[in-house]
Amino acid sequence: MHTTKIKTNEKLIVQVQRLLEERSRKSLDIAKREVLQEEMKCKEINDAFEYYAGNWNDVIHPGLLSIACEAAGGDADKSIPMQVVMLLLTAAVDIHDDIIDESNTKYGKPTVFAKFGKDIALLVGDALLMKALVLLHKLERQFKIEKIDAIWNIIKSRFFEMGNAEALEASLKGNTDVSVKEYTRILKMKASTSEAHMRIGAIVGGGEQEIVDLLGNYGRTLGILIGIREDFIDVFEPEELQTRIRNECLPLPILYAFKNPQIKKIILNYLSKREISDKDSEKMVDIIFKQKDVEMFRNKIKRLAEEACNNIFSLPNKNLASQMKILIKGVIEDL
Repeated sequence: MHTTKIKTNEKLIVQVQRLLEERSRKSLDIAKREVLQEEMKCKEINDAFEYYAGNWNDVIHPGLLSIACEAAGGDADKSIPMQVVMLLLTAAVDIHDDIIDESNTKYGKPTVFAKFGKDIALLVGDALLMKALVLLHKLERQFKIEKIDAIWNIIKSRFFEMGNAEALEASLKGNTDVSVKEYTRILKMKASTSEAHMRIGAIVGGGEQEIVDLLGNYGRTLGILIGIREDFIDVFEPEELQTRIRNECLPLPILYAFKNPQIKKIILNYLSKREISDKDSEKMVDIIFKQKDVEMFRNKIKRLAEEACNNIFSLPNKNLASQMKILIKGVIEDL
């Protein structure tokens, strides 16, 4: 790994982005219209709706649901209404998560929480959640009772798991003694939403339980790898690290480096500074990625990715299996 930034194979990243965007474009446009058609009497809430919709670009979750539907033998376009439901539900969770973590920026732009405050953000999240549940209720008539029951159970269990992960992480705020095992457990629990989208997509596509489980397991692994990649990226962002010390857990690469008590002391000295210079950041990054435990962690990531790729090649649709492999490769690129 280069020690000043995460290098990426731009061709592969563009391929992954295009793949997900093509599968998500219709559902994302519909979800935005659903949000914007709600006229609230409070101008600030309407402004918040417009702001969120204008910056809403979640192509991962609807993309995964679409892929799973087709991989299970269904028509991807027929999964669009369910994609819209899950987009709204995931957006609600996302906004509530920003409130809990006091996140001021995301993808380089202010969050709804930062721009409109806690109260408005909470109300917007609640509105999106209610919208999702109403639309899901309307979709019920399109499925047999056992399928809709399975979908509701997946939403309940996986999103409750996500909530438990957030609660566990909140209880560890400001704790620099979090173990690798503790935080890995949280990261795995957070990946429950990616698993939910894949499982629901497979059900919508008419997949047998074996296919639903296979795709669900893939979704869980992909979600874990996405979380790990975000952790690697955050190592290069001093301001983000200082925010994470206050409101979340430190990234996994740092927790692995902390296994060396001397290194832990050095890194914490850097992070305790009121202002971290570019030179300080480069030194900190160099120290972290020279640790043997961090290198072992990177090898573990590669093995996890290889296992996921090997499992999906049992899918009948080899073209989709190849696309899913590209997604895995894109997530772990140059970690």
